Amino acid sequence: MKKLFLLLALIPVMQLAYGQGSVGQYPALDINKNNSWDPILQQNAAVIEGDTIGDLRFQGFVLDGYYHPAAKIRTYVSGPVGNNTVPGNLIFMTGTPWPVMRMTVAHEGNVGVNTFDPSELFTVSDETPVVRWEKNGLNAMDYELYGGPDGGLFFRGGADDHGPGLTDYMVLTAIGRLGLGTNTPDQLLTISDESPVFRLESDAADDYEIYNDSGNLLFRGGADDTGTGLTDHMVLTGEGSLGLGTTDPQRLLTVSNADRPAFLFERGSDYMELAVGDEGHLYFQGGTDASVDLDTLMVLKPEGKLAIGTIETPDDAGGIDISAYTLYAAGGVLTEEVRVRTGWADFVFAPEYPLRDLKEVEAHIQQHGRLPEMPSTAQVEAQGLELGHNAVDQQVKIEELFLYVIQLNKDLQALQLENAQLKAEVERLKERE
Repeated sequence: MKKLFLLLALIPVMQLAYGQGSVGQYPALDINKNNSWDPILQQNAAVIEGDTIGDLRFQGFVLDGYYHPAAKIRTYVSGPVGNNTVPGNLIFMTGTPWPVMRMTVAHEGNVGVNTFDPSELFTVSDETPVVRWEKNGLNAMDYELYGGPDGGLFFRGGADDHGPGLTDYMVLTAIGRLGLGTNTPDQLLTISDESPVFRLESDAADDYEIYNDSGNLLFRGGADDTGTGLTDHMVLTGEGSLGLGTTDPQRLLTVSNADRPAFLFERGSDYMELAVGDEGHLYFQGGTDASVDLDTLMVLKPEGKLAIGTIETPDDAGGIDISAYTLYAAGGVLTEEVRVRTGWADFVFAPEYPLRDLKEVEAHIQQHGRLPEMPSTAQVEAQGLELGHNAVDQQVKIEELFLYVIQLNKDLQALQLENAQLKAEVERLKERE
């Protein structure tokens, strides 16, 4: 390969540097630097950290009759020199009358704008550093990422403008708060807009949005749509009311759904559910498989009737009107106490109480097989037994029984007195004989 040695008239370098160029398939321009002759080692001295290896200067001839630099590329030794290694940084300089550093490419590959020592792959250093993305074309959007005076990192954009002529869209403050649509976020994440929206989007599933509407926080979702094309699922109003399936909750918690809205409580393989049926009934259900309809354990109807173990609340029982009843239970009822507030049987002891003659009672028993005013077996089976009234009826019979016993006791005492008198008369007759 033919080599061409240059005098470097256009590339002034330090005294002990020279340039070597080549032509051919892989032409190259070498700028070689060494320090002064070492008489002990009998060779050129090695470069050391901080040495400038060479400058590539771009100069122009101006009116004063001299060439003046417009830009310069410099390489210097940036670290300890090894036996066969020379770490070097590349500096790009512009400016007049003397070019100054604008960009550094460090030996490990980090690029720094306005810094000699870039600490990361791309570093921008300035009192208010700005990175700009500019798009050609009329009304094309341009964007800038810049550091604010208070240490915040700002993102701004706009059409055909720069700096403060753009609109700030986002800020990350020095204390770690992120603001979207605001430069002064009050919390860790603050979204500010007339109708702020936070969107979660999936390529293969439904999309969801959280947004503020007139002071109400709403959650909406749906497939492949946005905004009003999605369905509102939940709202938290400014007054603190939570609505599920409705945007107008009337109570602190309102659940609305056309298909049996329900609360499902799960523990292990056991499930309990609170649901509203089509007829407005509130169902309490349970089971071990929530994928199918659970068993109905209890139902509360809008008119206030509660059914346990059944969903039936009949208005009639064997011809007896029970429509005013409010509690219906299938199966047994176990309780420590039942308190019934009805009238009581004190009227039996009133002087005017019409106590039946025992013969009349006997005749009734022989004819009907039960005491007067007491229900028959058939009646109890068909109509049930009213515990309160039955307790009163039984108390009436007990008190009537006491009246009969008292009367019998009086009759017995009269007979005993009569018997004693007869015995005395007999004794007197015996004495006369």
